[in-house]
Amino acid sequence: MKEVGTAHWQSPNTGATNESGFTALPGGCRDFFNSFLFVGSDGYWWSATERSSSDARYRYLLYFNAHASRSYENKSSGFSVRCVWDN
Repeated sequence: MKEVGTAHWQSPNTGATNESGFTALPGGCRDFFNSFLFVGSDGYWWSATERSSSDARYRYLLYFNAHASRSYENKSSGFSVRCVWDN
């Protein structure tokens, strides 16, 4: 899922193959204090799954890990959005 190489991702960018064609980039996130964190090392994306009116699921990729993970976060946090068109 991650873009191959270290032009955008912090080294070592473990497990980056982009076999899926998603070309995930490490946009980091914005926390509820309006601070931008992890730009260049981690990528966070909202999913459409809500846990409550205030929390939603997100997926994330880290520069040192090959696996996509998921968790829930308050919607006031700022994560990337990837629009997918189902042809």
